[in-house]
Amino acid sequence: MKKSIVIIAALLFALFSMAQTSGLHIPSDKPIRPKDLPKAWVHPEVFCLQLFFDDGDSAYREADLDLLDSAYMCAFDRENPRLYTMTIEAYGNAYNNDIMRARVESVYRYFTMRGHEVMPVRYAYNPIHCSCHGDTVELVRFEVPTDRLVYDCSELPDSRKILSPNIPLTNSVLVTFRDNPLECLGGNSGCYLPAQDSNIRAYYTQVILKKGSIYSVHNTKDSCPPPVQLSIEEHLDYQQLVDRYFLVPHRRQIILPVGYVVLHSSFNRKPNECQYMTDSIFVRFPVTEEQVESGLRVFGKRYTDKGAEFKSLPTKKIKGGPVLMIQGSINPTMFDTIFLAKRIKVDEVSKYLYTADSPTEQGAVTILVDGEEKYFKPFRINNKGEYDFKKPFRAMLRIVQTEEEELNENAINTFRNDGDEELD
Repeated sequence: MKKSIVIIAALLFALFSMAQTSGLHIPSDKPIRPKDLPKAWVHPEVFCLQLFFDDGDSAYREADLDLLDSAYMCAFDRENPRLYTMTIEAYGNAYNNDIMRARVESVYRYFTMRGHEVMPVRYAYNPIHCSCHGDTVELVRFEVPTDRLVYDCSELPDSRKILSPNIPLTNSVLVTFRDNPLECLGGNSGCYLPAQDSNIRAYYTQVILKKGSIYSVHNTKDSCPPPVQLSIEEHLDYQQLVDRYFLVPHRRQIILPVGYVVLHSSFNRKPNECQYMTDSIFVRFPVTEEQVESGLRVFGKRYTDKGAEFKSLPTKKIKGGPVLMIQGSINPTMFDTIFLAKRIKVDEVSKYLYTADSPTEQGAVTILVDGEEKYFKPFRINNKGEYDFKKPFRAMLRIVQTEEEELNENAINTFRNDGDEELD
């Protein structure tokens, strides 16, 4: 309240005083009525401080300190949502250029000393939108962009020699504060990881990352995290998988995997760290039509109050192109293991897996059936030494004729939304 009274009192003093008197001003096409002044000074978009100097003197007058303080408290107030640039202009004649430059430096030095810095520095509460924390507020620190200029009034047109009809500029310094968040925060006022739309590929698997899908924050000058390093470790060879078979970890359900990848990232989010992270990252796998018909889905690790569980992700069948693909949606808290798998019921186990004699058999898994532990395995070895699978389980596997199957580059790298089929 006291701050506002100081500003308004200084303004009134300036408006109703004679020329050659320092003061605070709000540029306006029409004169501001005295009763409207308090409202006009609530976070003005542009305002000016004019200081007159004694002839031959470069030091501002002691009587002007209240005006300087009022301008500083308005422009540098943390609660003021405006982010001001400063222009400090001295007006005089060619013969006193050195004095005019000294006057500019005198005023500039005042604003640096008030902040105890070597340049004018502003701290401000800045509203931002963060993909992790949503709409929030941060405290930013920035060097106030400042222009320091000197004008010879003899070279200026008459319209540039006055601030208003009864206030000349000659022999004064004019400080103008303009709201300009872009210049204050910088042209790149935000952080985006990745910085552009990106595709990360292994031999089969593709991870599609839109700009900012790992992390983004808008309207900030805060430092950005380093670039993200992301790699894909593939385990989609069915022989390698069934040799060392295991079920997808889950407390209550039976989930049969037929392949998985591990996403390794240098930028990981803790499970409860982000409340607003969306599933805007896409993991794609080439599949066969038989796999799609078998009900294969993408599974990722979801975090709940009860802990982590692998759950079925929204899965799409990507239409178009010679390579059939399915796609699951994840977020950065799920940079971990991603499975291709199918959820089955206990009474369906024998439909997919063979009975094993003991848990030590190759590929054997233990499943609780009617309260009793029973053993199952995904394959048998026939008399030719080849794998035999039950038909429903075999349909889930990616078994191709040649180890060096070539994938169509255009089909892999083209991101499509239109016409894709959501799998139930």
